[in-house]
Amino acid sequence: MSERHLFGIIDDLRSDIASLKEFFRIARSGDLKTSELVSRLEYVLSEVESDLDLRVRLCKYLPSIKRRRVAYKELYTRILFNLRQHRQSIYLLYMVYELISLREKARENVTYRRFLDLADKYVDSLTEALNMPTDLLIIVAPQSEYASLPILSKRAFIVMLPPTNLAKPWKWVLLSHELGHLYFQYYRERILIRILPAIEEELRDVVRDEEQVKGYVSLWGEYWLQEIVSDIVAVSLCGPAYLKMLITEATEPKPAQVYGAHPPLDARALAQMTYMKFTGAPDELMLIMERVWREFRNGVLEMDSLPDYLNEEIVRRVSWLTLFESHL
Repeated sequence: MSERHLFGIIDDLRSDIASLKEFFRIARSGDLKTSELVSRLEYVLSEVESDLDLRVRLCKYLPSIKRRRVAYKELYTRILFNLRQHRQSIYLLYMVYELISLREKARENVTYRRFLDLADKYVDSLTEALNMPTDLLIIVAPQSEYASLPILSKRAFIVMLPPTNLAKPWKWVLLSHELGHLYFQYYRERILIRILPAIEEELRDVVRDEEQVKGYVSLWGEYWLQEIVSDIVAVSLCGPAYLKMLITEATEPKPAQVYGAHPPLDARALAQMTYMKFTGAPDELMLIMERVWREFRNGVLEMDSLPDYLNEEIVRRVSWLTLFESHL
């Protein structure tokens, strides 16, 4: 048993922190949002650095308990677990740095800078409509696809869109789905407590194997429910425009097929239209949504129905329960 491996890991983490500090110093710019995000992330680095000092002291304490093998291994493992968490935090900060760099690179172009400023204002207005905390820092960054990265410990949230879509403001409605993920994260426990038991109840009517029921409930809780709730947030903010752009972006020839973390496009569209109908949306708006979906779906060769574990009854019930759970 030796502590040198722990000291080696700590030295490596300190080296990474020093590099990140320099990267963030370079990334700081005249853009207020970028500078504010960098400040919050630099504080994270300072916190990690301070904790590493504590880990060093604990490592130095280890030799004094080496004869107590169980106690030694317990403390060694606890230190290692903590260092692993710091490693993951540093990986996350590297990802954020890359996103900041892409944002600043785009801002070098006058036209893209204007579009980024407008996109920032757009997501701020959507966040305000969701009644999210006012101290949240929401920042838009270009990336390969629509996605989001929460840093909720520092009240920051990055929403991403393809660089090619910066100059397509009509597609920015897709950012509302990413803000839906933020909404879900803030109310996750309450949403799961209210909706998952109902999903399980519905599953037991169509899936007989108990282990399969547990597996599907787990998938709903981990992935599918969040995606459908995020779609409902998006359609509540942007109406038929969101559904239309989702169809455009998904480019899906098999709308009844499940793709890992994402429910089928059929289920997502059904959830949106069901929710809007439950809210009492005007007939004209519902006709637009139904027409948009029908024009797309009727042209697709595949007419398979949704799988039992994501069937229409489950989707409709999720939409109904989201209506009563939400603050939308």
